[in-house]
Amino acid sequence: MELKPASPRIHPFWVLLLLLAVPVITFWKPIFFYILDDWTALIQMTDYPLGRYLVTPDGEQWFPFFHLVYYGLVKVAGEHYSLLVLINCLGTGVNAFLIYLFFRRHWEAGLALTLSLIYAVAALHHSIAWNAFYVGYLLSLGFFLGALLITDSYLHSPSAGKLWGIGLCAVLSVLSHNYPLVGLLALPLYLLLSEQQVSRRDFWALATVIGAVYLFFFIGYLEFAGVQAAASRNFKVLAGIPGPAYLAHLFCGAIISPFLYLFWGFFHFPIPAYIAGIALLTLSLAAIWHWGGKGDKYLALWALLLNLLPFVLVSLTRYQRNVSQAFVARYGIFTLFGALLLVGLAWRLVAVRMPRRWVAHALAGVLLTVIVCGQLFSLPIWTAQYREMSRLARKCYVNLNRSPQVSQTLTPEEYRKFCPDAYPTITPRQAQQIRRLLGGDPGHS
Repeated sequence: MELKPASPRIHPFWVLLLLLAVPVITFWKPIFFYILDDWTALIQMTDYPLGRYLVTPDGEQWFPFFHLVYYGLVKVAGEHYSLLVLINCLGTGVNAFLIYLFFRRHWEAGLALTLSLIYAVAALHHSIAWNAFYVGYLLSLGFFLGALLITDSYLHSPSAGKLWGIGLCAVLSVLSHNYPLVGLLALPLYLLLSEQQVSRRDFWALATVIGAVYLFFFIGYLEFAGVQAAASRNFKVLAGIPGPAYLAHLFCGAIISPFLYLFWGFFHFPIPAYIAGIALLTLSLAAIWHWGGKGDKYLALWALLLNLLPFVLVSLTRYQRNVSQAFVARYGIFTLFGALLLVGLAWRLVAVRMPRRWVAHALAGVLLTVIVCGQLFSLPIWTAQYREMSRLARKCYVNLNRSPQVSQTLTPEEYRKFCPDAYPTITPRQAQQIRRLLGGDPGHS
């Protein structure tokens, strides 16, 4: 992995402002109320003392740092849900900036900024921005990217302080969300697949830090979640050896899905998105294989592993449901990074072989236009879906405490206005407690 060549400098401050502004302008709108997984957390917040809530698992997930952050956000925002959406938009911008910093370590500023802008404007972020609960994904990705940037610095100048920084970011990443658990292996692999000489001592020092992170996480998981939590929603997860269905889920989620999301922002993809995404994936890998040097191929292999490793565990817990679940948009905020890394590698190799510079610019313009149009055209689908879900959730919330029989639970039809087809039903007592938590008046709707 070679460092980027010298190129005109773009001040990071202006890049940060731009990448913060793009998700806010693209995704933020005043909306109505808490939806989907938000209610699981709200019920836990009101049913348990704060200390117990922090360490209580959510299904098979255990992420106490996310619980701490989310509790604070809910207490500050209360019923003003749009504030939480704004925070998620800003978090998306921060992660896009961290991606820019990583790309800048390898490429010139123009290419790094273009790819990070594609990431920032990707319509799949709608599924994160409008679910306040999913701030855990943003935190997890942000801390992982922080660990990766420190790992890149450690590669060129090892130190004990950087090892501590990597370890801290890695711990906070998996305690914010468990998705990148296996993906932490990508950090020592970054050193192993580097062209730069790395001493065995430095490599094993980093590997030991990641091993310590795993030990810390598993001790905490067994203590506060337990083995039963791992199978709480995956009853047959250890019943047999995964077969073709597992491999299909793994391949679709890690490799195919992010390239489709480059051309369409909603998880029901039109046929042209399949054609364009698979074509870009194939051409990118072919260009790297045919024209890439040793460093390019190693970095491409690392990008593929970066996307594959987290799905080793994710697919194990999800493949028995449906392969379409591999295309869920929230995974894309991680895997889109790996896909853009492959596209950037391929573009550098192709652009220098164009007969004229204007031909390269024209080809880039066409590709960018198709990508941006695909993102913009799919935004209204997300907007309509989440506005309706949020409207129904608020209507149900406002009317919950009007029932003459306080102990009576909601009907399934009423509850689906909160969280469709998932989780235990919410009782009027819990609704009143949630209203107190959010700062509303339980006695008046």
